[in-house]
Amino acid sequence: MSVASLEIVSLASGGDGVARQEGLVVFTPRTAPGDLVEAGVRVDGRVGRGTLLRVVRPGPGRVESVCVHYAATDRCGGCQLQHVSLDTQRAAKQQMVADAFGRIAKRPVPLPEIYGGEAWRYRRALSLAIRREGARTWAGLRAFDDPETVFALDDCLITDERVVSAWRSILAAAAHLPAEPRLRGTVRWLDERPLFVLEGGTAWPALGAFLDAVPSLAAVWWQADGRRRRIVADRRPAEVPGASFVQVNAAVAQRLQADVVAAVLAFTPTTVVDCYSGSGDTAVALAAEGVRVTAVELDEEATAWAAQRLTAPSRAIAARVEDVLPRLLPSDVVLLNPPRAGVHARVTVALVAQPPRAIVYVSCDPATLARDVGRLTRWRVHALTCYDMFPQTAHVESVCVLVPETP
Repeated sequence: MSVASLEIVSLASGGDGVARQEGLVVFTPRTAPGDLVEAGVRVDGRVGRGTLLRVVRPGPGRVESVCVHYAATDRCGGCQLQHVSLDTQRAAKQQMVADAFGRIAKRPVPLPEIYGGEAWRYRRALSLAIRREGARTWAGLRAFDDPETVFALDDCLITDERVVSAWRSILAAAAHLPAEPRLRGTVRWLDERPLFVLEGGTAWPALGAFLDAVPSLAAVWWQADGRRRRIVADRRPAEVPGASFVQVNAAVAQRLQADVVAAVLAFTPTTVVDCYSGSGDTAVALAAEGVRVTAVELDEEATAWAAQRLTAPSRAIAARVEDVLPRLLPSDVVLLNPPRAGVHARVTVALVAQPPRAIVYVSCDPATLARDVGRLTRWRVHALTCYDMFPQTAHVESVCVLVPETP
């Protein structure tokens, strides 16, 4: 590894600073645009990987991080951009999306607008690794440069304090968790109470004692090793949905959903296919406007919750989108809201073969969004908006409206 002086020119999609040294692109975590840094550089294929040694001259967007876990000792990987001002973060995210469209989709677009909410305490869900070593049990996040290192989390400044408090109650009862050296847990806040999902272990003999020790939990799910997730305690009213339906950033998610509904309704559709529909909130909102919606979601629990709230002729189907979309077309509008991996290639093939009047694509990854748009031949970008759903991290949500190209 060599030591080099680097001028950081931008932020990459994962949050690393980008510099160029003697024709080599170097990616260095924890750097900001405009920084002059000293870094250890190693060559990894056709790119360089930098390790920040010191900031020689801070860039205009660099700030001091406020979280004790983000600094050198714990090197928390949960956030990637706490050392970057919020304005600089959002400008970088706009550029990431535009760059992905130009580079991957071969569809140059103007710099999209970006909408953002609170910078701190916005997360209503927090997943932590749980570790046991002798008599000690702790839970935390991994270091960004060492995925095997899990530090004990004291607080997470981007997470709702109620979620952090629930985690403290769970750890106080850690003696009643499955006797495994490695577990994983998620606390989600829904309907003014916490929900808990535990992953790992093969037996949970002290489940009753755990529930008695943490009476605040509204429900508990357990996914034992090699098994499907199942609910093992349920103290919720019947009308409250499950843990998988929690919006992590409720305020920005509400704005995004309202914009999606407005984008769909702008085409005055009679029929809509809502793909990857989750618990059906968007489908229900569209159906309330008189649209006949077919909601498609693989998760059976989510589909059941959507079906309870949709009335005929709207409906919810539990299936893989790529398996059923061809027979659900044609439709006036198709709404896509896939996971980070994007849509299956068969989905874009079906949309090209039987084009709707519009596609509204909600994405949590600019690269897979751009890849999928590139597969949609004879479609053009009608509108593109970004949403800063996760400030202090490199993640950005986008809503892209596509319409067929006119002959």
